[in-house]
Amino acid sequence: MKVISVAAPCNGSGKTSFILSILKTFPNTFAFTKFTTIYRDEQFCPAKDHDCACRRLQGDYTICTDAEVLSQPDTDTGKIWRAGALQTLWCVAKPEGYPEMLREYAANYLRAGAPLLSEGSTVVRYLKPCLQVAVVNPLLPKSWWKDDAEEALHAATYVVVNRHPAGLQTSEAAPSDDIDAVLEHLGQKCVTGSMAPLDEWDDQRPYHAVAHLLQARS
Repeated sequence: MKVISVAAPCNGSGKTSFILSILKTFPNTFAFTKFTTIYRDEQFCPAKDHDCACRRLQGDYTICTDAEVLSQPDTDTGKIWRAGALQTLWCVAKPEGYPEMLREYAANYLRAGAPLLSEGSTVVRYLKPCLQVAVVNPLLPKSWWKDDAEEALHAATYVVVNRHPAGLQTSEAAPSDDIDAVLEHLGQKCVTGSMAPLDEWDDQRPYHAVAHLLQARS
């Protein structure tokens, strides 16, 4: 299975924008699955204005296939649903639920023969992706980053730097010297992101990497 993993140090970094850039360039090509990890029983999705797969978690995991949930307007999965993904799923699990969830996912839900766009950090260790992309927004505070964020950035094939301030409060949208220092250390891995289709980016390396992965399928 050909897997492209898209992860980020924290929410709001721009993962969905990057995934949409891929889907605009390669429509009707990828299956997509969002993986969300629930670390405590009370830690659910903060969204209050729509139904959410996180709220359906009973036990260690759930695999959401409900089109009413996945296709809701103004949600990340809804945007991806409409952007040309062959399949859109949302898996929610506690850390201990991942092994069993992924066995069920691969056996009963994964679209056979389609390359997979995967969103999420925890799942990376299980999927063994062919291409890993991390998306970083330097306007978000580094205090929001997950504990293993820098390790994930170093493991990524490319680090997409997204400086788009959409959705940020004025007090939040401030460049971080700490984050810029991390990005400088990552050097040539860094790519300036864009809302445009992937094949229109100034730096064509991510586009060529995705195209090469698709060609390798045949």
